Amino acid sequence: MLLVFIRGLALVVGAVFIPILVWGESSKTTTVITSSTMTASSQTNQAIFRKNVKMVQEELVVHSDIMIVHFKEKSLLGSSPVGQSPSQKSKKEIKFIEAKSHVKISKGESRAICQHALYDKQAEKIILRGSPVVWQAGTRVSGRKITMFLKENRSVVEGDTRVTIEESDGN
Repeated sequence: MLLVFIRGLALVVGAVFIPILVWGESSKTTTVITSSTMTASSQTNQAIFRKNVKMVQEELVVHSDIMIVHFKEKSLLGSSPVGQSPSQKSKKEIKFIEAKSHVKISKGESRAICQHALYDKQAEKIILRGSPVVWQAGTRVSGRKITMFLKENRSVVEGDTRVTIEESDGN
């Protein structure tokens, strides 16, 4: 759902614009994060977006007050001219992404709100905390913690689980 690899950062005057390429098995997808401000640090391997944060990836849209993208170094051996040793190249890869404060997530007909969302890239899951509520196809689900397993297309709700199902009268 939320991001897989980052290819680069680009600043645009005024608002912050960061294109993030998501590489799948057979295709790539562009993800754009905009905000009022952005601070990136090579030392901490993170980019912090503040105020009016909006991330768009195809039909997935995430709004929050703060979004933190945590990176890890990914070493790649590059090819070099004959007779020279291979060069070591380093690229940033997303480790996880946090969305904090007034988080709103939408994808198609599904909606979610919470105070903290954490996307774990390696585990391919999103954890919603802070009064999470999810709506989909006439069903409202809430609990203390909602974990969405993206590859498996399943969710687990923990603590004070409440499900409300709206049924039509058949007319």
